[in-house]
Amino acid sequence: MKLLINLCAHDGITSHYTGVGTMVKRYIKLLNKELENREIEFCINIFSPEYNHDSFGFSHETKNNNLLYKNVKLFQISNGTQGKVNFGTLKEWRELSKNTANVINNINFSAYDKVITIYNDTPFAGLGKMLSCADNHYKIWIPHSSVKIHKVDSAIKNSADYYFDRLKWEQDAIDYINNNKLNYLGVVGLSFERHLLEEYHLKEEKVVKIVNGIELKRKRKSRLFNYVIKKSFKSFKNEKTIILAYGRAEEYKGLDVAMKLGAEMEIKSVIIAQSYYIDQPILRLYQDCANKYNSCLFIDPPFNFPNYILQHFKGKIVLLVPSKREIMGLIINEVRKLNKNNILIVANKIESFSEQITDTEDGVLVDLNDIKHSADKVKKFLNSKDIKRMNKNSQLRLRQEYDMKKIIGEFLNFILEDKYE
Repeated sequence: MKLLINLCAHDGITSHYTGVGTMVKRYIKLLNKELENREIEFCINIFSPEYNHDSFGFSHETKNNNLLYKNVKLFQISNGTQGKVNFGTLKEWRELSKNTANVINNINFSAYDKVITIYNDTPFAGLGKMLSCADNHYKIWIPHSSVKIHKVDSAIKNSADYYFDRLKWEQDAIDYINNNKLNYLGVVGLSFERHLLEEYHLKEEKVVKIVNGIELKRKRKSRLFNYVIKKSFKSFKNEKTIILAYGRAEEYKGLDVAMKLGAEMEIKSVIIAQSYYIDQPILRLYQDCANKYNSCLFIDPPFNFPNYILQHFKGKIVLLVPSKREIMGLIINEVRKLNKNNILIVANKIESFSEQITDTEDGVLVDLNDIKHSADKVKKFLNSKDIKRMNKNSQLRLRQEYDMKKIIGEFLNFILEDKYE
């Protein structure tokens, strides 16, 4: 068999600044490994928006690592802004999709037994219906968010227009998938699948599973940490217990709530926020909360600061995921993979986290609308015996449900064994 995979993604190819990018890097790596193991003749074209090198999220390391694979070819596609605008809005998404389709449609599909185009997340949602149809061309959209769940990022100014433009962009993509052969949607989690079936009327027979898993092979501890990280770490390294929470500077991420929980428990909160731009309004809220609740707040520290804390803090860590809306918490499984008996994973009790965590078995779920009750519950399980028990259960859960090598293998089985309609 001769196979061509076109993998299109906004993040993870030449940039690394979101969870989508994390997953896309795993797709590239594990698709290569799995296809080589099966001794299939293949090549992978990866399509990324054109980035300026000083753009937010651009990464030479990410770009160069993806090009180490001998079967991978990179295409950097214009979204009409000469790399000045990254994620953008409908105007940029449409231009990006159109220009990507122009490249893919000029490929000689007859030179391959199968051509698979996998296009990721919102900016590429409209790509499917722009692509040529052929009997050997399978098209799979993998959304990693929806506007009905995540609403509108705080960086967007015209929020009302953005919401309805994005909703139509997403719905049109799903309507096209529903009504056309060889078009499918990859679902990254069970709760998100239910959301798409119920809220966007996705047809069940169009679902392909590709759960947000993690590569379970152990990595050696990194020793490449800079002076800034080590200096920042000193400000709380002697605490017996900390609450650690990190994420983008968005209201729904709940980082301010993490500070309130720390104050209620009389534990130091260490909060790490990635901003969109200098003087972003929510940063003032974070600073006010940090002052009020005696928290350690870090805005835009080096990318691997959370990892340094998780590796080097000697006391107990309450790893808190306080988001109010998510489709899948990548942090949960990334911390589980560390296999450390001093980390208690705690998450807000929303549907997607309830999918990943069995309460008090492999983590703790709390209702962060009730800070006092949440604090009491975390205190109850913040002991070495329960933390060790939950970590042991977490390792089993990772192997059973979130082994990315296995997930990619099963995903490829659908493609290669003609299990589609």
